[in-house]
Amino acid sequence: MTGRTGRIGKILLMTILFSCRILADPVENDSIRYTTLGEVIILEKLPVSTGSEISALKMDRMDLPRVSQALEWIPGITLSEASSRGESLLFLRGFDQTRIPVFMDGIPVSVPFDGLIDLGRIQTSSISKIQVSKGISSLLLGGNTMGGAVNIISTAPAKRFEFGVKTSTLWNTSASLGSRHDKWYVQLDGSWLHRNDFRLPSGYVPVTGLQEGDIRHHSRTTDYQFNGKFGFTPKDGDEYMVGYSRITADKYVPPYLGTNGMPRFWRYKDWDKEQIHFFSRTAIHPDWSFESRLFYDRYYNLLKAYDNKEYNSQQSKSAFNSYYDDYSAGARFILAWDGIQNHTLKLGTNYKRDVHRSHDDLDPVATQDEYTASVALEDTWEANSRLSFLAGAGFFYHKGNKAEMYEPLPGSKNYGIVSYPTSSDQDINYQFAVDYKHNSNHSFRFSFSRNARFASLKDRYSYKRGRAIPNPDLKTERSFNLDITYNGNYNNLRWYTSAYYMFLSNTIQEITGVVESDPLIWQLQNKGKAHHRGVEAGLSYHYNWIKAEANYTFINRTNKSDTKVSFTGVPDHKWNAMLEVSLWHRLVLIAHMTAVTSTTVSSNGDLSIPGYALFHSSIGKQFNRIEAKLGVKNLFDKLYYLSEGYPMEGRLFYASLSYTFNSQ
Repeated sequence: MTGRTGRIGKILLMTILFSCRILADPVENDSIRYTTLGEVIILEKLPVSTGSEISALKMDRMDLPRVSQALEWIPGITLSEASSRGESLLFLRGFDQTRIPVFMDGIPVSVPFDGLIDLGRIQTSSISKIQVSKGISSLLLGGNTMGGAVNIISTAPAKRFEFGVKTSTLWNTSASLGSRHDKWYVQLDGSWLHRNDFRLPSGYVPVTGLQEGDIRHHSRTTDYQFNGKFGFTPKDGDEYMVGYSRITADKYVPPYLGTNGMPRFWRYKDWDKEQIHFFSRTAIHPDWSFESRLFYDRYYNLLKAYDNKEYNSQQSKSAFNSYYDDYSAGARFILAWDGIQNHTLKLGTNYKRDVHRSHDDLDPVATQDEYTASVALEDTWEANSRLSFLAGAGFFYHKGNKAEMYEPLPGSKNYGIVSYPTSSDQDINYQFAVDYKHNSNHSFRFSFSRNARFASLKDRYSYKRGRAIPNPDLKTERSFNLDITYNGNYNNLRWYTSAYYMFLSNTIQEITGVVESDPLIWQLQNKGKAHHRGVEAGLSYHYNWIKAEANYTFINRTNKSDTKVSFTGVPDHKWNAMLEVSLWHRLVLIAHMTAVTSTTVSSNGDLSIPGYALFHSSIGKQFNRIEAKLGVKNLFDKLYYLSEGYPMEGRLFYASLSYTFNSQ
């Protein structure tokens, strides 16, 4: 290894000494910046803990073009990537993504059928910041926030004219154009991100017949993204905005290379997400304001399943073309009142209808239709300069309208549309939080919440191509969440620690042996109880030309229903660290790392993927409005896995060039 590489590695290792979690970002050095960020539209100031967000500036500096990559920096979050569906999904404090809804400017973006969204498809070029709420989240968001919520906040212009463009040898290009005036603003963003079949690390041993050589077969993806918004601001306190976004992707799923399953040869020829939404905020009285959000979100995909490793044959029975044509439509209304001194009272209501339509070639369309509704009340009380309270309660309701599946007809070997009975369920969520600021250097937060999650359409009705029995009677999952957080700072040093405990009941689990003639057939049932316990901590230091940050995550999950059944997908320990050094002549060196321990991937505990440590580095120079950068990902060419049987990319060198212009 070269002397330069060794020195960079030593710098990165030194940052690990800062053990723990990011705090609110210190004042950023604006010498490196691609766009000017203005005000952002956000539903509610979510009760996030300090450090549970990542800014656009940090995403740019760390060269994180996808939302999934950005979220990995936040403590408490781990990723599952690649896998049999080729999706990037998150775990938050042990909860999978079906229990952590994702919002864009307060509007849900998850796919109706399974409640998931492939975070690797959302690019960061048009994002102002990403906020993560853990355990406790605003009840005004609606239901299913069992373990928290993720809110992706888009950019908005701050000046009369803004323009930026960036291109990179990582095969991504983005451009933005914005303008803000006294009574209106407009923002346009477009991006393209492509990845060729990537190079595997040098330590990988090829699998004969599936993976010869060091180029990962069928790992290429292409993504296009466009976002636009137009806003009208007739007076202070009033805003009306219409927005449109579209994501189009063509992604291959590389074949499984492990020994515990059979390879699939899948390609999502079309992966399209389209949304139109409307937002309004009106000051109807000095003490009263009203907010509304209306949205229509459509998801379409064509999954092509091949029967050979070349991905060009569909002759056998295992091959198929599967089509999804889904949509969600809904509305949110919030009435806020400041009529009581030091109180802000908010009453909110939500409605969301989800429709899933699916079929294979020449098969009839099966439709599943449901809706969720809620009403919630939240009060924020600032008792004095040191003490404040948050309290809220909400009623949540779910009802199925139609449930069809294409499967064998009762008493026949022929296939057809089978209608299942629908069901309804309801629940009450509540939460409480108290913030105490001892002085300017020390603050504490205690929070408690009771959250719930309604089973998804996939949970209730998926036939799993003959491997599962639908269960329309699945009941609501529940969690009780406790969190104690301490924030401190002294001069240029900031620190954070949080301890939490979560009790889960009615947890949906996969139960085998439900069909006596076939022990491999399974069904989802409400059988589980579990405990999640953990600690998150962080430290940051910023002084003149140097900035260092680090965070640490520990989690322990216990299956109380059956201690022999292990939880999967989440390592017990995780570390992040970053060092940023401003050198001479507007040169900036950035080095960062992520490390995790081994991860269990089988419920019996017999199978796991090894831990790893990844190191990345870049150096950039600012030339007035232009910035040039050179960098390397996976500096030491580490062989690692985020999902068993799916090796990730090896060392990758890159260069980027960006230009930005704005005027008052």
